[in-house]
Amino acid sequence: MARGVRGKSGKGTMTLATFASGELTAYVRPHRDLHTMKDFSCTHLRRGLGGDVTRFAGASAVAELVVSHTEQEAHPEVFNALEGALDALERVDRPLVPTACLAGAWRIVNAFGFAPELDRCARCARPLGIEEVGRFDMAAGGILCSTCAEGNAGPRVGPMAQEQIRGLVDGVLDEPVTYPRRHLALLSDFVAFHIAQKPLKTFRFLGDLLPSEEGAP
Repeated sequence: MARGVRGKSGKGTMTLATFASGELTAYVRPHRDLHTMKDFSCTHLRRGLGGDVTRFAGASAVAELVVSHTEQEAHPEVFNALEGALDALERVDRPLVPTACLAGAWRIVNAFGFAPELDRCARCARPLGIEEVGRFDMAAGGILCSTCAEGNAGPRVGPMAQEQIRGLVDGVLDEPVTYPRRHLALLSDFVAFHIAQKPLKTFRFLGDLLPSEEGAP
């Protein structure tokens, strides 16, 4: 958008706000990068995201993730995943905010079609054991079994971490994840490898706000 973004909507009731959803009317001119906004009718303002810096950082992270990969074509699955992530970040209780940040980003990764392999070894396809400790391999796109993980330098992923990552990909927000900074580091590396081709700045900002993990294994 080039013109009209900072002004009132055509109905004079709402300005275009960060993380707001609504119906946008714009004059789109072919073969031009900048277009003119005519009207924005807000349906969901999401004021709650601005009242907590961690919620705002999480919302910024999922938004940057979408912008880093999407193009001009419509992608309803990604849009729905983004809106779901923003809604969850606004409404969850404070202890679940880090979990909502991670789950929102993983759901968008899934909507892009890059869901990690978590149930079978990403190299030999053997089902992972209930108590098996593997390693996450970025190039393979998932967890390696204990045999294939020998000599691999990827992060160790035990049974609890595996279960938590599955829950995050599915958008489960029942309880806080353990070691959210380590979860974010794995997610950031996965996104940089498969989607954005570089670390996202908002992920670093979000990481500084997550609870410290003194004594983490």
